[in-house]
Amino acid sequence: MLRAAAAAGVVAELVPLGVEAAGFLPRAPRGGDGPFRLLHVGSLNRVKDQPTLLRAFSLARDRVPGLHLDVVGEDTLRGEVQALAGRLGLREGVTFHGWLSTAEVRPLFARADLLVVSSLHEAGPVALVEAAACGVPTVGTAVGHVLEGDAVRSSAVPVGDAPALAEAIVALATDQGLRRRMGGAALAWARENDADRTAARFEAIYLRVSRPRPSVRG
Repeated sequence: MLRAAAAAGVVAELVPLGVEAAGFLPRAPRGGDGPFRLLHVGSLNRVKDQPTLLRAFSLARDRVPGLHLDVVGEDTLRGEVQALAGRLGLREGVTFHGWLSTAEVRPLFARADLLVVSSLHEAGPVALVEAAACGVPTVGTAVGHVLEGDAVRSSAVPVGDAPALAEAIVALATDQGLRRRMGGAALAWARENDADRTAARFEAIYLRVSRPRPSVRG
C-alpha cells in the first residue's frame, strides 16, 4: 500500500493497528506434549484464499506428521472450505471453529505455535498483530505486515503458492530456535506498536493535518 501510494505521488505513513497488550499474553515455552498447532484467523472467503492454506497444510503434514490446524472465522462460502478439507483427507487434522469473539479466540492464540496467512491481499492483518502480542511468529503470503516482517518476525511467500507456503511452515515447525527468535522479534514489535502507540500516532496525524495553513496573498 505504501508503494502504491508512492507510485501515485502521495506521501503516506504506516501506522500499524496495535492491540491491547494486556489482552494477549506470550505463550509459555512449548513442551513435548500435544500436536504442533497452526492457527488461521479470518472469514472463510475468496480473499483469504483458504484453498491455498489447506493445500499448503496438506503438503506440510506429509513431511511433519501430527500438525494440527485451527481455523477461526465466519463461513461465507457455505461449506466449500470444509468440503475441500475432506477431499484432501484433512478432517482429522483441521478444526473449524467458526466465528469466535476476541475473548474466545485468545486461548487459541495462546496455544498456537505458528500463525498462517494465505490472503490474496491484506492491509494489516490484525490477526498477525494479535499473534505477535503472544510471541507467535507468522508465515504467509507476501501481503501487509507479513511482507513487512522481513523474515525477522514473519516469513513471506508468493501469493497463491501452496508449495512455498508449505516449505515455510515446515521450516518453522522443525526449527525451534528460529521459531523462538522470530516469536521474540514479533513480540517486541507488537509491544512497540500497541494500542496506546497507535492512538498517539493517529492523534499526532490528526493534529498535524488539521492545523490551519498560512494564507497565500496574491
